[in-house]
Amino acid sequence: MTLQTLLESHRDTVPASVAVIARGDAVEFAAVGESREAVFPIASVSKPIVATAAALLVRDGRIGLDDPIAHWLPELANPLVVRTPASEITDVVPATGPITVRHLLTSRSGWGFTADFSLPATAKLFEEAHLHGHADLPSPDGWLKRLAQVPLLHQPGDGWLYNTGYDVLSVLVDRVTGSLPGYLADRFYEPLRMTNTGFISDTFPSGAGGMQSTVDDLLAFFRFLLTSDLLPWLATDTTSEQEREAARIFLEGQGWGIGGSVDIAEIDPWNSPGRYGWVGGSGTAAHVVPAQDAITILLTRTAMTSPTPTAIMRDFWRYAAE
Repeated sequence: MTLQTLLESHRDTVPASVAVIARGDAVEFAAVGESREAVFPIASVSKPIVATAAALLVRDGRIGLDDPIAHWLPELANPLVVRTPASEITDVVPATGPITVRHLLTSRSGWGFTADFSLPATAKLFEEAHLHGHADLPSPDGWLKRLAQVPLLHQPGDGWLYNTGYDVLSVLVDRVTGSLPGYLADRFYEPLRMTNTGFISDTFPSGAGGMQSTVDDLLAFFRFLLTSDLLPWLATDTTSEQEREAARIFLEGQGWGIGGSVDIAEIDPWNSPGRYGWVGGSGTAAHVVPAQDAITILLTRTAMTSPTPTAIMRDFWRYAAE
């Protein structure tokens, strides 16, 4: 089987797809129903990009890992926390400490998704502050005011929750730099010649899932990441065994670093210790595999119906690992 025949074998359910597997300078490319230059919404594959941007700010001394985010986001200075995860949103206690930059990067702010989407605080989060899937997005300032009305599901730093922290991080980086889109252009798009990457919405630049890109732009970014001194930090697991079990619907037994998952267990044939990247709900996936000097990128227009990776993703990763 070739990469081309693999994509064609999924054509009935995934009519449009492009993929790249790069090992050093050797690149295998395939496409079905799209050109190599096609621009795709990449959804949560945005997370490693905004995470790397934040990591550069930390390295440059412009923000500190343990800095309270309220220094830049005063709207979030006094969060309340539900007494237990199952408590009603009116049964709250004050936060015992500030939310920090580290909490956002490691997905421990207290805002985010759990395996149980019926929890009152999670339902309130979806109602007030979930950005994706809406045509009319609020401004970042307006969104922070709405988010501030949602109680945290746990005390800052006490547990792993998915997604929302990266939208908060996006607003923080935007305020620190003066413009998140401009900062990404200066640090990544222009030097790496990522000419077709950017935010889908000008209203809210969401690093949690609001970007679009091409396979070659992402290849340029992940090649940069593969050789960067930031990668060992981004790809270091930050989770406990208990957190990984609670988040199995998202992580499938693997860890979470900064902005993406990191393989810590050889559960499937494609798992490799230190493999780092993430998948997007629009049907996208991008990873670096340091042990193999490899990059794998798959872009489709077939949305995921759950956090579980799709059949084409799994077949693609299996092929790439052969």
